Amino acid sequence: MQSAIDQFRISIERVRDLISLHNSIKSQATAALDLSDILRAALVLVVSALDYYIHEVVTLGMLEIYRGTRSEPSVNRNATQSAFSRFQVSLGNASEDRKVAIDIGSWILTEIQQNYGDDFLQQSHEISHLIPIISNTILNRLNNNSWLEAEIRESLSYKSFQDPDKIADAIRLISDKKLWDEVANKMGRTTKDVKQQLNFIVDRRNKIAHDADIDPSFGLGNRWPIDELMVNDAVDFIEQVVESIHQIL
Repeated sequence: MQSAIDQFRISIERVRDLISLHNSIKSQATAALDLSDILRAALVLVVSALDYYIHEVVTLGMLEIYRGTRSEPSVNRNATQSAFSRFQVSLGNASEDRKVAIDIGSWILTEIQQNYGDDFLQQSHEISHLIPIISNTILNRLNNNSWLEAEIRESLSYKSFQDPDKIADAIRLISDKKLWDEVANKMGRTTKDVKQQLNFIVDRRNKIAHDADIDPSFGLGNRWPIDELMVNDAVDFIEQVVESIHQIL
């Protein structure tokens, strides 16, 4: 799941570069030039970076669980299966694995032939020699699950992971940690404070993205105020949240 946090860090740097661009132009321009939309763009992008991180880390985490390199989350007391086990995939895309399982002998034979050649098959081998070869062949098949990755990405693509509760729901697919309690602990704050600040940032992002940041209580064209301090604080906060989440996972 390292690539998820690596991409987030790149995204954060892009946001900081945008803020720096705003500050540089502002220092050289007259007050008549309104540069506030650059800050609005930065705020939208930092929330987008959070959203993308959650999508990626959950997708990669679920693939790791499927491959057996990560433990499946424990079952909630009120459920019979973990959130991971309840995740739905289409039978159509899963049918290839089913076909392999039905005719496993023929599939293993074909795989060994392709990887080791006909000469290998014509030789006599002790079972102790064949077991690791067969095991590796099956493991490679298990790890080559592009159909499952496509299913996960398709399912998650319709969801937004910005709201604290929705983020927690997503993380439950790969972890049974009490997400916001642990994040708050790492940040040295209360769970309520962390969730409230994230909600505030996301609410402002939504005003920009969906309402053109228009303040309806004033005249035509008036927007909610924004400044470098507010945006920098939002960027720092979301960076701390994501870094804390990744440490927990």
